[in-house]
Amino acid sequence: MTTSTAISAQGSYFYIAGTDGSSITITGITKASAAVVTATNTLSVGDTVVFGTITGMSEMTGRIGIVTVASSSSFTVNIDSSGFAAVGTAGTATPKTWTNVGNTRSYSGFDGQKSEIDVSNLQSAAKEYIPGLEDFGQLTVEMDTDNTDTGQLALRANKSANVRTYFNLTLPNGKKRVF
Repeated sequence: MTTSTAISAQGSYFYIAGTDGSSITITGITKASAAVVTATNTLSVGDTVVFGTITGMSEMTGRIGIVTVASSSSFTVNIDSSGFAAVGTAGTATPKTWTNVGNTRSYSGFDGQKSEIDVSNLQSAAKEYIPGLEDFGQLTVEMDTDNTDTGQLALRANKSANVRTYFNLTLPNGKKRVF
């Protein structure tokens, strides 16, 4: 009998982005399945960073990554930059801090899928499809209202001000989903 490898939701933490950390000056980014960033590094494994404008690697601008390897002169993030146009030569990265959203009861989501594009024509022997853009779906979080919880207050403030923000769902096995 096979044992389930499913991760229980119990023990997960839901966070909203807090105050940004001090900006890090980047001197290079590799084209790799996990981008290696050259910089005077203050980050640790598991930290989250948002990239500013990157010279030579515009595809990296605005992306958020999780640090998977860290040394004093570089860090590696979980962003596949192997297909980007060129290496990055300069720019900035800003570490994210997180505020826990308390009294979170449950979550469900990340239920999206790729659409299919019908490319059938008169010469087709049967229906022909190619994959379309991926839809990452939705995430629904259920919580008990707490008017004193810092995370819930931040959620309400961002909603009222129409502010776009980042979120972090940390699973019991330590894996993070940052969006």
